[in-house]
Order: sequence, then C-alpha cells, then structure tokens
Amino acid sequence: MKNFTCISVNHKLCGQAFRSLFTFDSAQCEKLLFDVKDLSPVLICTCNRTELYFCGTPEEGIRLLCGHSGVEIAKLKRKVMIFTDKTAVKRLYSVSCGIESVVIGEDEILGQVRRAYDLSRERIGLSSEVNMIFQGAIACAKKIKTETELSKTSVSTATLAAKEAAHYKDNVRVMLLGASGEIGSLVLKNLLSYKNVTVLATARSHRNALEYVSDDPKLEIIPYEKRYERIGKCDCIISATSSPHYTVTADMLSDNENKLFIDLAVPRDIDPAVEKLAGARLIDMDFFTELAKENNLKKLDSVERSKLIIDEETDELEKQLMFHDFLPQFESLDRRLCEVSAKELFFRLKSELDSQTFGKVIEVIKEYGE
Repeated sequence: MKNFTCISVNHKLCGQAFRSLFTFDSAQCEKLLFDVKDLSPVLICTCNRTELYFCGTPEEGIRLLCGHSGVEIAKLKRKVMIFTDKTAVKRLYSVSCGIESVVIGEDEILGQVRRAYDLSRERIGLSSEVNMIFQGAIACAKKIKTETELSKTSVSTATLAAKEAAHYKDNVRVMLLGASGEIGSLVLKNLLSYKNVTVLATARSHRNALEYVSDDPKLEIIPYEKRYERIGKCDCIISATSSPHYTVTADMLSDNENKLFIDLAVPRDIDPAVEKLAGARLIDMDFFTELAKENNLKKLDSVERSKLIIDEETDELEKQLMFHDFLPQFESLDRRLCEVSAKELFFRLKSELDSQTFGKVIEVIKEYGE
C-alpha cells in the first residue's frame, strides 16, 4: 500500500462552483490518465467529487489536477483532501460503499467507481497492486450493502429531486433535460412513480436511450432542440446533463416564470440568473447536500458497522498485497530455510517481532508440531 495516494476535491470542503472546475468530460479524463499512465491512475468524477487515485506523491497528483483544470496550486491546496498509503485505500473503500456520499448509502457511487476503474484498466493498464485494491473495494462495498442497512430504503439525489418536483404542486408537468444520462434516467424513473407527475423528456434526435419507458402514458419525448418551445407549459424544469454549456438560460425565458428549476449538474446546467425572474425558484446540488442530512442521521449505526467491515477488509487486503510481493521469493526461501535451524529462525523472530505478533507465530507453528 506504500505510495498509493488519493487527491480528493469533494463536497465536504468545496462548494459546487469550485468542484465544477475539476469536472472532466470523457476526452479530458482519458488525456489526464494517459499523461501519468505509469502511475496507474484512476479518476473518479461525480457531481459531488473528483478523486484521483494513483501510485505517486501528493505533489504529483496536485500538479496534474491543476494542470488540467487551470486552478492555481496554492488555491487547490487550501481545498483538497489528501490520503496516502493505507488511509488512501480506506478512503477508496469508504467512497465505494457510499458512506462518504452526500446521501449516505446511495447506490450510484459503486457503479461510478467500477466504471472509472474499468476505464483505466482497459485503456492504460494498471499495476497488479492497484487492480487488487480496486477489486477489493468493489467487493467490500457489495458486502456492506448485503450485511448492513446502509443501502436499505436508499435515498439518492435523484429520489430527492423527484420528490421536490412532485411536491411542488398538486399536478406537476416536469421537463427533464438529460433523461437518457446516468443521473437523468434515475430521476425519470422516480418521477414516473408519482401519480401527480407527467414528464416531458428531451432526447438528442439520434439517440433512442428512452425506448425502455417510451410507452408510459405519463411520458412524452421531444428533441432537445425543442425545449424552449415547450418550456412555458411546464411547472418544473430539471436538468442533469454533462453539457459544458447552460441548457437553460435566463434570456430565453419570460420575466414571469412561476416555476421550479432543479439543477443536478456540475458544472451548472441552468443559468443562475434564472432565479432573478419573478416567481422562479432555483435549487442545485448544494441544496441537496443540506436536504440529505436527515437521511444521513438515520444511518449512523450502519456507517459504524460499515467502518468495521472496511477495517477488516483492508487488513485482509494488506496481507494479500504482502503475500503477493513475497511470492517471487518462495523458491529461494525454500532452499535457504533448509540451511537454517528452527531454533535460529525462532530467535530471529523473537528479536524482530512484538510480543503479540510473536505469540501468534508460536500458536501457528504449534499446530504443525501436534
């Protein structure tokens, strides 16, 4: 686990505006990874965090993120969290199972970690140690979801956003931008579960990603380019795209917008000036950070149990990594042990190990003498 590092820009220290500076699209992500492919990097980018895991020094990671974001090194150092060696491994395990999420126990993060890992593994290749660390984190997250209540009755940003929209009026017409995306598809599923909600979803004309729900009578699908033509008939607009530009701008709307605007994108999808329109209300990811606190309090017991599992699993991983490093030496060790007496070996172990560890070694060896 030595030299394994995590550089984290996340919701605990940074607001949405700062986090958005480290939101990389797929092309930017691949370029960043290839720039340091010898360090076995994995980059996890979500709405609430950008985390770079790699084998190197914190300074290397900070320079890399700054170089690709344009943020000054001194500015990032004031906002970043740095984890090294075993603490970096535990950070990955904690992130993967959802205890570091805005909404504790949310399910989306495990899939995001897996996709980030797969991208690096397939495109640039990873060291055996980093492969073992990520495989262990994914397996541990599954174990926590099975053995604790962390993800039972799971609440996510998508469910919270849909609830806000559904409770906005007795009958709500929602326009959903980005319905075919990772977050948007979850929002759509939640919206359609409410009887008082109908949805107008946009889709790029060349995509058929919404076919799985296209026969739902409460859903209408229109081309993305037609959004402004239909926005006047909607009560709530939710945007969850990966667009580098605003999907909704204030200058394209009337001055009297009695609507709820929900922005689930980082960087922002919806022009902040929208909130200045008469009757308009705009909420974003920072709003959901506060909203999630009540859900998180209910899951504190599961968080503590999850931390114990993580301790157990990372300890097991550490032993596996030590064993893996030691494997090439087995053949020469066999020959050397034939030349060393058991008494000599035990005196060496006695001098090198603490009493508790030495006692465990004695107990294991005793079994072979019975």
